Formats: sequence, C-alpha cells, structure tokens
Amino acid sequence: MTKNSFDIIIIGGGAIGLSAAYHAGKRGLRTLVLEKNGVLNDAGSSAGASRQFRLQYAQQYMAELSLASQEYWAELQAYSQKPLIQQNGSLWFGDPDLNSQEGGISAAETVMDELSIPYTKLDSARIEADFPFTGLPKDYEGFFQASGGIINLKATEEAAFDAALATGNVEIHEFEPSLDIQESANGVMVRTEVGEYSAAKLAICAGAYVNDALKPLELSLEIDIWQMSSAYFAKSYPNVKLPTWFVFQNPGDSALFYGFPEVDWAHPGYIRVATDFPDAILSDPSQRSYIPSRKSLALDSKWVAEHMVGLDPAPRFTATCLIALAKQKDRELLLDYTPAWGGKHSNIVTYSAGWAGKYIPILGNMIVRMLENPAETLEYGNFSIPLKHFAIEWSTTPKT
Repeated sequence: MTKNSFDIIIIGGGAIGLSAAYHAGKRGLRTLVLEKNGVLNDAGSSAGASRQFRLQYAQQYMAELSLASQEYWAELQAYSQKPLIQQNGSLWFGDPDLNSQEGGISAAETVMDELSIPYTKLDSARIEADFPFTGLPKDYEGFFQASGGIINLKATEEAAFDAALATGNVEIHEFEPSLDIQESANGVMVRTEVGEYSAAKLAICAGAYVNDALKPLELSLEIDIWQMSSAYFAKSYPNVKLPTWFVFQNPGDSALFYGFPEVDWAHPGYIRVATDFPDAILSDPSQRSYIPSRKSLALDSKWVAEHMVGLDPAPRFTATCLIALAKQKDRELLLDYTPAWGGKHSNIVTYSAGWAGKYIPILGNMIVRMLENPAETLEYGNFSIPLKHFAIEWSTTPKT
C-alpha cells in the first residue's frame, strides 16, 4: 500500500465523518478523512454547542436506533473526561395529536409502550407544577422520559477526533476539499489540490455540503437546508432547572419551540431556547447568513416572557446553524449506497440529512459496516434496523 493508498476515504470531517473514521480505524483499516474546513468548525451541521438526546420517536425503528446507540455513546465516552451526555430527562408537551418534524406525542407514547421505555404522563397542571413553565393551555398534555438529556456536541466531536487518531490508522487532512472522484484499479480515486488518493471504499459524510461532494459523480440528493436561529436567556432565578424539552403547538397560532437546560460548556447562567422552524430554506450552504432572523428571536422572546418562569426575555448569544433535511417526508435520515458510474457501487456510501446528533457514535459504525459487507439490514443486539428506512431517491446532475 502506497502513501496515498488507503482502505477507506471519508469526505467530511464533521461529527459523523470522525465517528466513521474511528470505527474504520479500530478495525485496522487505513483511513483518510478529507475536511474542506478545519475540524470542529461551525460552518455546517456541527454548528453550536449542544444537541438533544432522546429515546422517544414516532417511528419504532428510530427509537430502537436510539436505544442501540447507548452502547456506542458509552464506548466513545472513554475518550473524553467531559460528560458527552448530561442526563436531565426529556419533556414533550403541547397538543397530543399534533405532529411536526420531531414526530408527535401520542405516536411517541405508542412506540415507548411497545418497546417498554418508561415515561410519566403529564397534564398541563402537572407540567407547570413540576417544571418552570406557566400559562399553558389547559388541554395541553405531555410526558417526561428520564433517559433523555443534552449532548455536549463539541466534546463529542473532540472525543471522536481523539478516538480516530488513537487507532493509529487514521489520517485527517484539514482544509483539503475533494475536487474529483473517479473509479480506479483499487476502487475509487479522490483528487484534491494537494494530490490524488485511492481506496477500496469511500464514505461521503459532507452534511449540508453533500451535493458539492457528489458533483463529480453527477448525482445529488433531494434535501432542504434549513437555516435556524437560537438564543440564550439569562436566568433571573438562580434555581431554575429544566430538562431538554419540546412544545407541540399549532404553527398557525404560535411557533414550535424547544430548549435545553443550563450547562457549564455553553454560557453558564443562561438557558437556550429556539424556534423549531427555518428562518430560510436554502438550496446551497453558501447562502447561509450568520445573522439570526428577527422574527425568530422575537417569537423566542415572546414565548419566554409568556410561558417560562425565571428567565429574562431579552435574547443573548444569538446564533444560526444549518440542518440538512430530506425532502422525502418519511425519511428521518438519509444513508444509502451510492449509484455511481451506472451501478449500485456498494463500495461507496453516502450519509446526509436529519437530526442526527443523538446518533453520532452509532452512525459511524453503520457506515463502516455497510462498506465492509453489503447489507439490507443491520443487527444491533435485539434490534434489526432495515436500511430501506434511510434509502435515498437519487437525482442525476450533469457535471459542469
């Protein structure tokens, strides 16, 4: 094997790409990660400090994937002295029959019952008694699931980075975007401004930039790129304690909101609240603005003033992030073999799109297992995860 020859090349050095690199490296596979920016950047879907972890889902296979991921979170935790998940619990409340991008309360309860995931049902009065919310409509219902929590996203990326390098089989090249992908005698060849690299296998984990990476293959994904805003709000009462939470409301009346507890890794003394809808839907990540929507921040502030106890409603530490979501409404994640050069090409796997923070450690494992042995289903303990749930409807894009 030459210096520029690898077993696996990974395009994209965000959280998922680094996780895949770790799982490849620990299998003894010589692995190259190509990242167009620096690792641990805020340019794409890995922006921000935190993500929510939860077990509840409206789709049983997604809840099973969350359950299966816990083993892989524990494995990754060994590479960090910081807790990767702070277990504060997960609170869902609002209209029990309303569905959104996050699923729905009644549907999630049905799945939790099927999988024996414990939770506590709550009415509006109990929610206000147990948590710092006020003025909720009397017909709101919800539940509290104690295993949910908040992910330290940057610590997770750092752990995946360190874990990958610790295998001794992984090279990470920053500020080296891929420019071309071609077939080679070994499988695939990836060209950058620095050189050409060959490998038997290729994983494309480029997040919101996935269609840039796919251009040489004359392929694209049908995705929407959401630009979203969030803000932090100062605690006016020192004893305010929150779980992670999500409120399901009719968007015609008021926005959907979600939030996080106070954490020491992101603005101690402040609590993050965000709207769960896009400021704008972009066709290309280059269209991103780093200036949050005034409308979103005003809605955040109004919600905090009317329904949260112990917070100053003035938004602080505002930010935007990019989230790639599938246009296919029945796809929570997109993960599939890539039909390059007129064939299925099971030696190339593409991942993109979805609220995937909670799956960072297991998605890397899934990608590598798919490349090792072509599969239609992946087994995790007692769970069988059919890959058809993540299948991509590919579009062809002429090379320019």
